[in-house]
Amino acid sequence: MSNLYPRARLLWSLTASGPGTTISAAGNSGSWAGNGPGAILPQTNFETAVDLRDICDVALMVSAGGVTSSPTMTVGLDVFDDLGNAYANVLQSEAITGAGTAILSGGLHGYSSGTYLVLPAWGRVNWSAVSGGTFTGVQIALYGR
Repeated sequence: MSNLYPRARLLWSLTASGPGTTISAAGNSGSWAGNGPGAILPQTNFETAVDLRDICDVALMVSAGGVTSSPTMTVGLDVFDDLGNAYANVLQSEAITGAGTAILSGGLHGYSSGTYLVLPAWGRVNWSAVSGGTFTGVQIALYGR
């Protein structure tokens, strides 16, 4: 397959990783687990940092099936340098306040100057502490190409 037409692939999924689909508190896809400069994570899986090594662009998709009360949360992408220092919310959604969908994208081919970025080797998906209620039937998926 030509590099001119790369295919998207799922990099991380909330439903595949185990935390459940009801969100009422802050969380993330997993922390840095390297052991020094240039470290390669021991084994990447759905509970470690997200592997961005072959990725130029990302799309972060959020779907909420329902809410209780009036919750608010944001979803974002953090990245790590080669020492494991986290750079929080290099991409972050607007406030999500109810059932429905939201999408956030960025990378080499970002849609605006605020979303152009060179992705490092490792990142993680995060969601903020939910205030004012609970989100149910949530799916958060990070796709890359």
